[in-house]
Amino acid sequence: MAHQLTSLGISVLALLRERPMHGYEMLQTLSDRQADRIVRVRPGSLYHTVERLTGQRLIRRAARGRDGNRPERVVYEITDAGVEALAERVRELVATPVNEYPQFTVALAEIDNLDPDSAVHALDSRVVALEAGVAEMTAQRNAGIAPGLSPIVLEYLLAITQAEVTWLRQCATSLRSGRWSWPATARPETVTDSGSEVQT
Repeated sequence: MAHQLTSLGISVLALLRERPMHGYEMLQTLSDRQADRIVRVRPGSLYHTVERLTGQRLIRRAARGRDGNRPERVVYEITDAGVEALAERVRELVATPVNEYPQFTVALAEIDNLDPDSAVHALDSRVVALEAGVAEMTAQRNAGIAPGLSPIVLEYLLAITQAEVTWLRQCATSLRSGRWSWPATARPETVTDSGSEVQT
């Protein structure tokens, strides 16, 4: 059975499969590779992940090193169990769709809490932000300078972002034209207390 590795856990194991590293080097490498496009990277969460993986014996302390006058740092390396867990978890995640509960879907489900003009403005703002990301990723792809992002990941991010932009534009157009009717505000529920109606 696959270890329930977090996204950051997968990233840490993948880094250590390349070579042993200390915690700060992992952080710097993830930053240099723009890993924040695909995983949330924070110093505290990374060091917590390293400790958890060590406790699970998927990685181990390999050595202690010092760089100049800097404090001594623990260097970690992946274990055979870590290599196996990494491959198993990646295989599982690629093969099996799961509901990841994105926040944007929650917001869409409740978008009728905005007035139509505010909703359309919010959708337009999201389109502008996503288009900037598409332009940046396209430029990196065309110049061959997307650091650390494999071509398959970059193409996937571009494809899903472009698809979202297309859908958002259609959604905003439908709201503007009235093709999608805006739900009427729900009437307050009434409950009966001693035979009289009370609004809640």
